[in-house]
Amino acid sequence: MLMDDVRSVPRAESIPAGLWAIALLALSPFPVAALLYCFGPADLMRAALTGLLGWSAVVLAFLGGVRWGLETREPSPRLTRQAFSAMCAVAAWVVLLAHNRAPDTWILGGFIAAFLIQWLFDHQTPDTPSRYPMLSTTLTAGACVSLALALEKAMSS
Repeated sequence: MLMDDVRSVPRAESIPAGLWAIALLALSPFPVAALLYCFGPADLMRAALTGLLGWSAVVLAFLGGVRWGLETREPSPRLTRQAFSAMCAVAAWVVLLAHNRAPDTWILGGFIAAFLIQWLFDHQTPDTPSRYPMLSTTLTAGACVSLALALEKAMSS
């Protein structure tokens, strides 16, 4: 590799500590709610599950909004990317509204699927800040691990 080649490779932006702190605070309700649902007192189980599902919808809508915002800064925003960003938020709310109408296992699995689809979409999108994939992956992993823990509990109940 020539020295010129090394300079042409874009370097990843470092993620400021404040941004990490906000991301981790946004992530914290996932494991707290999942752990309460799985191991907490019986009288808190339903509330913890409702909190986990509600927070899942909020974060998915937020991630869709981030994607929407990133796309609207482009000189010629791509309609398909904007539509998919909005669809992720709509899908999150549809899954949430199915709570108490469909089995908890389906709702939890639906949120896991929605997070993974959003994550795949984010990682296939060109022209994003280089720090965004790491932040997106962190939120998605935390959410999916927490949802999977709750899914295992729901399946065994």
